[in-house]
Amino acid sequence: MRKLSMWGLLALTSAMPVHAGDVTEEQFLAAAGENHAAIRALGGELAQAESERRRAGTLANPRLEFWREEPDAVSTLTNWTVAWTPPLDGRFGLGKQAADASVAAAREELKLGQAEVRREMRRAFAEWSVAHARAAVLSRRLERITKLATQERHRARVGAESGLSARRLGLAEAEARADLREAEAGRARAVAAVRAWHPELAADAVPLLPPLAPPPVEAAVGTSPAVTAAERRSEQAQLAQRLGGRFWGFPTLTAGVQRIEEAGVVRTAPLFAASWSLPLFDRNQATRAEAQVQAEIAAARLAQTRALNRAGIEGGVGAYTSLLTAVEEAAAAAADVERVIDAASAAYGAGEQSLTDLLDALGAAFQARLRELDLKAQALAAHREIEAALGRALTAGGVR
Repeated sequence: MRKLSMWGLLALTSAMPVHAGDVTEEQFLAAAGENHAAIRALGGELAQAESERRRAGTLANPRLEFWREEPDAVSTLTNWTVAWTPPLDGRFGLGKQAADASVAAAREELKLGQAEVRREMRRAFAEWSVAHARAAVLSRRLERITKLATQERHRARVGAESGLSARRLGLAEAEARADLREAEAGRARAVAAVRAWHPELAADAVPLLPPLAPPPVEAAVGTSPAVTAAERRSEQAQLAQRLGGRFWGFPTLTAGVQRIEEAGVVRTAPLFAASWSLPLFDRNQATRAEAQVQAEIAAARLAQTRALNRAGIEGGVGAYTSLLTAVEEAAAAAADVERVIDAASAAYGAGEQSLTDLLDALGAAFQARLRELDLKAQALAAHREIEAALGRALTAGGVR
C-alpha cells in the first residue's frame, strides 16, 4: 500500500458540522466518518482488487467460426463451429484464490489508511489543544510579571525603590511577552492545520485537552491490519507461484456442423475437433522464476511486519505507561503553582526575599505547568502510535 500523503488528505476535506465553544477530541474526530473525503479517497486499491477478482472469476468467451468454400461451380462446403477452452487446467481456480487473497489484503490496507487518517486528525487536534493551553499559561505568566513590574515602576517613581529592580522586572516582562508571542504563533499554525481538516470550525472554538486513556490491557498483535494484510499478500504470492507452475493448458474444444452441397445433393454432418498448445519451448519459465522471488519477498515482509508490529506495540505501551506516570507527577508538582506565586510575591513585597528569588520562583512555578503540558503532548503522541500499530481506535470518535 502506498504511503498516505498528509497534504493530499488535507486537500480533500469536506464540509463538516460547525463546533462553537469548547470542542472535545471526540467531537473533532466524529467528522472522520465514511463520507469524509479523506476516507473516500482511500478506496482505490480495494476497488482495483475487487475488479481483478471479478475478472479472475469470469469464464472465457466461446468463439463462433464460419467459413465457406466453393472448389468448383457445383460444389459448396460450409462449416459452422463453436470453439471454447474449458477452465479445467487448475489455473482458473488458483487465479480466483489469488484474487481473493488480494481483495482481503486490500481491505486490511484500507483499515490501515483509515487509521492513518485518524492518527493525523488526532495529532492536529492534540497540537491545537496543547498550543492553546501553552498560550494560556504564558499569558498568565505575563499578566503576573506585568503586574509586579507596574508596581515596581510606581515604587521607583515615588522613591520607595531603586530603578534597578524596575528595569529587571521590565526585562522579565519583555521576555515573557516574547515567549507568549512565540506560543501564539504556534497556536496560529495549529489552528490552520485543524481548519484544513475542519474548514467550518467556529471562530470561537476552544479545544479541550484530550484525557489520557488507560494503557491497553491486551495488545493482540495478530489482529493488527498490518499483520493480516502482510499474511494475505504472502498467501497471494504463494498462490501466484503455484499458478506460474501450471504450464499445461486444457485443449480448446470445437463442435459444429458441416454442410456439403454437390450437384444438387446436400449432406450435413457434425464436426468435432480439439486443439492443444504443446509447451515445448514456453513453459512459463520467466513467470515461475519471478513468482518464486516474489513469494520469498512476501514471506520476508510478513516476518518483518510481525516483528516491527510487535515491537511497536510493546514499546508504545511501555513508553505510554511511563509517560502517564510522568504526567501524574508533573501535575502534582504543578498543583500548588498559584500558591507558590502568591507566597513568593508576598515575601518579596514584605522584603523577606530578593527580586532574584522572586523571579526564580515565578520561573520554576510556570515551568512546572509547561513541563506538564509537554509531557502530556508526548503521552498523547505515544497513544497515537499504539493505535497506529494496532490499526484500530482505542478511544471514542472517528473511524474504528
